[in-house]
Amino acid sequence: MKGFRWAYDLNGAKVPFVRSLYIPTATAIEMGEIVLFTPGTGVAVVAGTDFDDPSIGVALYAHAANSGYSISVSVSPTAVYSHGNGNTITATGGSTTTFVVAGLLPQTDYLWIGGRLKIIACAADSSLNGKIIEITGSTGSTGTITFDTQAAAFASGDTAYLCPGSRAITEYGWDLDGDGMNIDWDTSGGSAITLVDVDPDTFTSYWMFRLHQFGNYAKTLD
Repeated sequence: MKGFRWAYDLNGAKVPFVRSLYIPTATAIEMGEIVLFTPGTGVAVVAGTDFDDPSIGVALYAHAANSGYSISVSVSPTAVYSHGNGNTITATGGSTTTFVVAGLLPQTDYLWIGGRLKIIACAADSSLNGKIIEITGSTGSTGTITFDTQAAAFASGDTAYLCPGSRAITEYGWDLDGDGMNIDWDTSGGSAITLVDVDPDTFTSYWMFRLHQFGNYAKTLD
């Protein structure tokens, strides 16, 4: 599942609070994309991967370029959004019991325990492709993810999807990838989106905005 989907709201609402917002007709937005609202201009995409600015919510439907001047957006500052963790990580090393991503953030020991790796590509043994592996340990300073012994060794260039476990629930703020639809696990600098719940068995994580254009938070950014 690509992008963010409304899951529930901390205010108890059973359906999303939706606003139809003005959008420049040439602006293209994907369903499930996080968006901003620029006064005088309208709905805009998150600029680049640096997610330091407050958002207004998540697009409930796609808006193709030149397809009108309105878009439906889930705008509650207390909404929680599910995500399918379609965010690729690339190994810088590994073994039969480890998958190493040198830039994995934050550098917190044991953070990924209870999470899952879903292997995209293992050069040493293609039979591992698609396998979901439970994470049993992790070392923050080296970006090492540990698990039970596998049929072949992982190595630099192998790829996987990463779903966090419950120990990763935190105030830590991750950035987004290039198209703003996935979490970038090895880039930070943004502090507006944070992990609030996980369901590793369904490879799903749940997220809230700490910075919201309708919110009222004491949190500030440098």
